[in-house]
Amino acid sequence: MTKGHVHKLEISDLSLELDGRTILDGISLDIHHGETLCILGGSGAGKSMLLRTIVRLHEPTKGRILLDGEPVTAMDPSTLRRRVSLVQQSPAMLEGTVEENIRFGLELAGAEPEIIKERIDASLKAASLDGSFLGRRAEKLSGGERQRVAIARAHALCPEALLLDEPTAALDPRRRMEVERAIQSLKGDSDFMMIIVTHDMEQARRLGDRTVLMRRGRIIAEGDSGSLLEDLDPEERARYMGELANMEHEHKEGDVNE
Repeated sequence: MTKGHVHKLEISDLSLELDGRTILDGISLDIHHGETLCILGGSGAGKSMLLRTIVRLHEPTKGRILLDGEPVTAMDPSTLRRRVSLVQQSPAMLEGTVEENIRFGLELAGAEPEIIKERIDASLKAASLDGSFLGRRAEKLSGGERQRVAIARAHALCPEALLLDEPTAALDPRRRMEVERAIQSLKGDSDFMMIIVTHDMEQARRLGDRTVLMRRGRIIAEGDSGSLLEDLDPEERARYMGELANMEHEHKEGDVNE
């Protein structure tokens, strides 16, 4: 399989309404080849819906999304989703082994057997997994292992952009760090851009080159991941910290996946 290069993902004045509610409101954002962008915000900010709109799981009410100047609305959805791969917060696994899960998309894309083997090996390494995982049943994996297999499955298709939606939500600290290490490994591959949705500012600092902060469907701040929070207006910072505390409380009351 041959990987192309998206040099720029451009989002311009993007809005989304569902059931009479405004979900995204005038989002404008550029992401460049080799960059890792974190999207930060509390519950209901519109972070996940932005990712879903990029890959056309929702069609925007207004605005444009362009890949190197080409509107995504002009692309076949299945082709778009191979070029721009979304790993959802709770990724579904096919029944069967880890190898079968990774192989499925490659076979669907028409890859030759020798290429399939190369891509499986490369994607395991990229997701910080070893060959011992290939024969394991996907349905018996831990939450952190499922996330890494989902990342490997997406990486195997040679995407030009990889979108990760809350990849460590509801994981215990050890599993969270395992997934973060896999993402750091991917950051070493400058052949694609990444967008990571998170509610965790410290995670954004560790993983992102740049971070945007969203609230109620709008981008309210954008800047360097290391200093964004400090650069916020004090009132805005206090509001975000309150939202973060509420989200952490919700996670603690929910199930934590090992």
